[in-house]
Amino acid sequence: MTVATSGGRASLLAVIALLVSAPAFSAWRLSGPFGGSARAIAIDPQNHNVLVAGSRDSMLFRSDDAGASWRLLPFPQGGPGTVNALIIDPRDGSHFYAGLDAGDRPGSGVWESNDGGQHWQAQAVLGGARIESLAMWQQDPRFLAAGTSKGVYSSDDGGKNWKRISRQDDREMQDITALAFDPSDAKVIYAGTPHLPWKTTDGGANWNSIHDGLIDDSDIFSIRVNPENPELVLASACSGIYRSDNGGGSWIKLHGIPGTHRRTHIIAEDPAAPDTIFAGTTLGLFKSLDAGRTWNQLSSEQVNWMVFDPMTPTTLYLATEYAGILKSVDSGRTFRGVNTGFSNHSLTQITGGGMRLYASSVYEGRYGGVFSSADGGINWTLRANEEALEGRNLNSLAAAPGRADLLFAASEDGVVKSVDGGKTWSRLMSQPRAVARAGSLPANRQRIHALRAVQMDKLVLFAGTDSGLFRSSNAGLSWQAVKAPGIEGVPVVAIFAPPVGAARLAVETRLGLFVSEDAGTSWRAAFLPDASYYIYDLALSADRDAPMLAATSRGVLQSADGGGSWKLVTDGVPASTVESVGYHPEHQHEAFLVQYGRVYQSLDGGTSWRLFASDGLENSSVRRLWFSPGLPGRILALSAARGALVFDLPPQDLAAQAGNITSSKDQ
Repeated sequence: MTVATSGGRASLLAVIALLVSAPAFSAWRLSGPFGGSARAIAIDPQNHNVLVAGSRDSMLFRSDDAGASWRLLPFPQGGPGTVNALIIDPRDGSHFYAGLDAGDRPGSGVWESNDGGQHWQAQAVLGGARIESLAMWQQDPRFLAAGTSKGVYSSDDGGKNWKRISRQDDREMQDITALAFDPSDAKVIYAGTPHLPWKTTDGGANWNSIHDGLIDDSDIFSIRVNPENPELVLASACSGIYRSDNGGGSWIKLHGIPGTHRRTHIIAEDPAAPDTIFAGTTLGLFKSLDAGRTWNQLSSEQVNWMVFDPMTPTTLYLATEYAGILKSVDSGRTFRGVNTGFSNHSLTQITGGGMRLYASSVYEGRYGGVFSSADGGINWTLRANEEALEGRNLNSLAAAPGRADLLFAASEDGVVKSVDGGKTWSRLMSQPRAVARAGSLPANRQRIHALRAVQMDKLVLFAGTDSGLFRSSNAGLSWQAVKAPGIEGVPVVAIFAPPVGAARLAVETRLGLFVSEDAGTSWRAAFLPDASYYIYDLALSADRDAPMLAATSRGVLQSADGGGSWKLVTDGVPASTVESVGYHPEHQHEAFLVQYGRVYQSLDGGTSWRLFASDGLENSSVRRLWFSPGLPGRILALSAARGALVFDLPPQDLAAQAGNITSSKDQ
């Protein structure tokens, strides 16, 4: 394709100049936003620079510079799942264990790496058992214990062989949430469950409930046995923190932490000062200097796990639910985020144009909300968190074309607007709503599913709601319902438009797909072959001669007649779920799709496909492929958990495009 306009040539040459001066990416590169959910963390006992961190979505990260930077490890079990436990072998810093809970999906179990995380093998006996905890006996690392959804398993040969050491028919010991060895005897093991703690003194032949002094049905999240005095045991639970001075024979509840912080996920003693105890709760980290009699709060982030630097115990790391990895070098008095390269945000939307981009995440408190990038998606900063959004979670985000600081978003209470690039937001007084009918919910309680801003003669907003499609020509000051069969009064769940241009639009309603070629004035049905095709994305080109493409649950569909008929395309791409499809903003017959982490490219409007570069997308559940209008040399992939990834076309390819533009213009 060629573009024969001087304006297009000028914009492309500007992009080429920028990208030539920027680092070249020969693969997809994770760009953030960094931070998010960290579930587990481990440190190499022999090399304090090496850390491994696990997150949701079965992701593992490694740092070789004490947290200054992280890289994603090629953990084979991508997709849904949580890394709940990590161990680095104290005898061999390249030997890792990871415990994965993949729910009902394949992959749950203990995974082992002998080369620093580059390759992994599943422990066959534990396959399918959801792992919530792992423990290693520090006197001899060959002794391991795994807390699973099927009970307690142990190994005495470094994980080569495992056996169940809790009774299969004991329903009280089906979910093992915490484990700890007695430091002086590998046959003495403590196990936490959702129904109080248990203990064995004979390697698992017999287990006894040790709950004297605990509140009934206390979920046990962690157990800590004092390395110098094995009779001193600490346990953290949903009901607080408990101490035992007789090996679990009886417990005393430690007071001082507010009841609002009752879920204590991790309890640990300062390696250099046993009377100093740290407690990580749902609402922050607490520290006691007097064995738990009094407590001071050090942070307000939810703490999932913590580790101490073995060489400098005043340095500790926290795996937090929203702030990623936090590091303190002064025993917890201060913390700073160390997340470069670590990303586990739940991003839902991306919008913008040129170098100014915006993305939004949901349910991440002070560490999520609206993020912005001033360099085309390479670096991201948090622009507005939940507090700035007044507690709102945004389910749709729309940037005004050509106006970098004007944003609109949909939330549970209507449409909100920002005129300063997402920093501050105000609710529009007028909302898209239909006249309430007798027996229906109040019109102002309807949900807004989708929002789209398009530039026609002037800016026009479209909102897809429970009661139909609405349109505003005055930046949301007033709204009019779109009156068209199949759309009026019917829930509209998605709105689609080309990367550039505004005449072509499509909406997905509960009745099917509808297309407009005149900026929403008139609409026609464009139903897919049958109801078994579930739409995930729709690609429209500004060129009406380019086919429509639908990413569906059964493959990519193509329509060459504006949605009148569809065919399943299998030339070069499998007939299986396609998560996203989109047209290049300037090459009107060039399209890209993503399927199970692999990207495909078409140069003929989706008739045939070929594999495109996918290195770097491993273990990524990509929600959407996206081009920023005005930045045609860069593709962005929005993942379900890793954040944004970018791929730049090589500068020589862009230069060739510029040459084609010049030649076309001269002709």
